[in-house]
Amino acid sequence: MMGLSWGPGAAPAWELPADSETPCILLEPLFGETGEALDFRWTSMNVPAEGFVRSLELGRHVSLWAREGAALLDVGALVRVLMRGVPHVGHLPGDAAGRRYVAVRHGEGLALWLLPRDEGQAADAHQAARERAAREEVEAALARAEQTVSALREAEERYRLATRATHDVLWDWHFATDRVRWDPGTGDAFGHATSILEHKLGWWGERVHDEDRDRVVEFVASTGDVWSEEYRFQRADGSWAHVLDRGVLARDDEGRPVRMIGSMMDVTERTRQLETMVEEARFRERFIGILGHDLRNPLNAIVLSARAQKRRGPLECTPEQHRQHAQRIESSATRMGNMIADLLDLTRARLAGGIPLRKGPTDLGAVCQQVVDELSAAYPNRAVAVDVDGKAEGEWDAERLAQVLSNLVGNALEHGSPDAPVFLRCWAKGEHQVLEVQNPGSPIPEELRERLFDPFRQGEGERAHEQGRRHGGLGLGLFIVKEIVQAHGGTVEVTSTQKDGTTFTVRLPRPPRPKAKAKAGRGRTRTA
Repeated sequence: MMGLSWGPGAAPAWELPADSETPCILLEPLFGETGEALDFRWTSMNVPAEGFVRSLELGRHVSLWAREGAALLDVGALVRVLMRGVPHVGHLPGDAAGRRYVAVRHGEGLALWLLPRDEGQAADAHQAARERAAREEVEAALARAEQTVSALREAEERYRLATRATHDVLWDWHFATDRVRWDPGTGDAFGHATSILEHKLGWWGERVHDEDRDRVVEFVASTGDVWSEEYRFQRADGSWAHVLDRGVLARDDEGRPVRMIGSMMDVTERTRQLETMVEEARFRERFIGILGHDLRNPLNAIVLSARAQKRRGPLECTPEQHRQHAQRIESSATRMGNMIADLLDLTRARLAGGIPLRKGPTDLGAVCQQVVDELSAAYPNRAVAVDVDGKAEGEWDAERLAQVLSNLVGNALEHGSPDAPVFLRCWAKGEHQVLEVQNPGSPIPEELRERLFDPFRQGEGERAHEQGRRHGGLGLGLFIVKEIVQAHGGTVEVTSTQKDGTTFTVRLPRPPRPKAKAKAGRGRTRTA
């Protein structure tokens, strides 16, 4: 090897010719994750050094050089030579020749000279000379190192701020230890304590959603260099975050996978926005379907009745035909008006944050009786039993609650057993006023019950179930019932069994008793 510098010798530049009998080995440092030198490995050597390495069967890494259980070289001392520039002299343990070594800095690494015993004093003299010359160089090297450390800290700070701004969480999975180390930003993103930012891989797997785990954890056995998945990850408070997780495989010099480094991004808000967009698209489709189909039927009835009236003329049309045409026009117009009112309520509920109320002194007993009287005219052959127990006075929106009861009782009359009465009960229970509508008949199927209060439910397969419906509605009645009750701060529930039939229960909070005198209708009344 020609021109090995920074070594002992008589020449001022300490150059060693290729035929030198003094073994010399060039070493390069191996750095850890934080930039510190942890080990060295040889890159080249002269012929005498090759014989030394071959005789002791030494590998490339200095930390593994050992003889009879003792390390041949002090790696820590070599690191100090690299950092400070001050040469180091040490003995090779267990060496019968009594050789010792001299380590001096050479470029970005070290030059390791193996000297026989009789060359020791020359090496010591050389070391003393080198120490004097190295002091100035050490001071300059320390200044450069300080600048490097400062630059690294600044770059790391920029990197961490960038990852937090993009909600990225960095992770580093070491295969040998099966441990994963997370960036401290994880505590901000998912609420987990800093004490678990380094953990076994199983800790992460336990927090992947059950429905996603089999699909996501498959990447552990994958041999691909790049991995990317979206899944649900559990936060510290038990809620679920939608995350986009990406990783890149790192390999050693022999090509074996040793670690995977990646980042996890919280995309919960993006996922929620996409779901909202999908829901809004479905809503628009249903809305257009209503305008194109449901409103067209009563409009056609009005047009046909008007044309028949016009075609026959006042003299050709009998009083009975005239009455039928007028009644068809009136009922169709009323039906369209109900549909439009329902659409307006739906729009208020979705865009205005709920259906607006006009509260005032209200007697629910009187409201119940009013609703039953109105429905009795439409269902003259059906019986509705009203039971008002005790006082039913408070501050509510009487018109909106009449709309609630009209929808619930109307549904019970349409879908209940035609030979059995419908029961409407009203009573006070604690701090709530309870309204209950019950009808015997076939129970509501479980799959329908789960989405009974969703808008446009009639348009999703219930139209056959609701044939014969009085108003041919839009499937918005129960949705509006729920919105009105929730606007009052109450709840509405449904139970349906073969034995007891179907029961809708509305619970309204009872506000403080109003100062104004409520309407008549106090006490307990029964009407059939």
